[in-house]
Amino acid sequence: MPRIIHPVAGLIALLTIATFWLSTVISELFLSEAAVVAVKTTLPWGFLLLVPALAAAGGSGFFLSHGQRTGLVGAKLKRMPFIAANGLLILIPAALFLASKARAGEFDTVFYVVQAVELIAGATNITLLGLGMRDGMKLTQWRRGNFLRPAAGYKTTLAGKEEVARGTVAFRLKKPAGFTHAAGQAVYVTLPGQKEADSKGRVRTFSLASAPQEPELVIATRMTDTAFKRCLADLPAGSPVGIEGPYGDLTLDGGTTPVVFLAGGIGITPFRSMILDAVGRGLSRDVTLFYSNRSAADAAYLPELEQLASSNPRFKLVATMTDAADWQGERGFIDRPMIERHAGDITAPVFYLAGPPAMVAAMEALLLEAGVRSGNIRAEVFTGY
Repeated sequence: MPRIIHPVAGLIALLTIATFWLSTVISELFLSEAAVVAVKTTLPWGFLLLVPALAAAGGSGFFLSHGQRTGLVGAKLKRMPFIAANGLLILIPAALFLASKARAGEFDTVFYVVQAVELIAGATNITLLGLGMRDGMKLTQWRRGNFLRPAAGYKTTLAGKEEVARGTVAFRLKKPAGFTHAAGQAVYVTLPGQKEADSKGRVRTFSLASAPQEPELVIATRMTDTAFKRCLADLPAGSPVGIEGPYGDLTLDGGTTPVVFLAGGIGITPFRSMILDAVGRGLSRDVTLFYSNRSAADAAYLPELEQLASSNPRFKLVATMTDAADWQGERGFIDRPMIERHAGDITAPVFYLAGPPAMVAAMEALLLEAGVRSGNIRAEVFTGY
């Protein structure tokens, strides 16, 4: 329910303040004094809608943050006190004062000074709410199309774990009864035994590295020094784990257009799921994976992907290392010449991008500059926390 309340309440608050602001400007510039009086005396009634909407947006936002204080969530949370203070300390008092002056017909210098302050405060809140909505859309982009559906929560247990690259560990979870997912989708993960929180809160989003046909769910992550990762690393087999989902639309469609995956580091996880699923169902299109790491030792699932490429002529693996003297394959970062060398016409395929934010942003800019349509670029960002 908070996932529905938050965007709806935020939109109501944004539209309400925008209506206040526009009605004030239009009445002052184009309408009669009687219309200005009508607008000014009507606006205070709008606070019966605005105040609950702001309270609902703020409360649901804090609930959904799960203690996270960094990134886009942190930016949204930092704006909330300014929005609330602006409304309570400036917008409401100014609106009540101006309504009183308008009823008395006192359109003097003080009236217009206060009105200017009100317009500036209103524009500020419109901007802050708009930025919050923008960030909210980015946060839910990986599960767009289904984020208003009721969340499906499951209780499962850790079946096992193994290192799949230097500093990267794969965790196998028992698949809960009734859980199904499409290759490339993700889940929220919570650890009931976690004692301390960190700046990212108590919830993490992980793409499922396992194909839908596999008997277990697999998530893989680089092990960083955060409270969540420390708790995850210390979990013994059989420990309870909570998951919610699946979410996301970074999935393959049923077409025949060639597909190119551009993966950096742990961004390989959704692509492993998609490749295993596609191979299992019989590849009906050409799939090329560009996989960038510092060295082969850092490349999760590299031996498995090499084996898949050797036995499936429609799947091509291009592994490139940026800092490995003994690597015999491609070297350096993924660039346009490398893509065209192995995948041909760069404007022909559908591209899927996953990896660190800087890598995904660079790849998207490269593709757009090369003439790839934005509709043929799908992206997923992995922060590594």
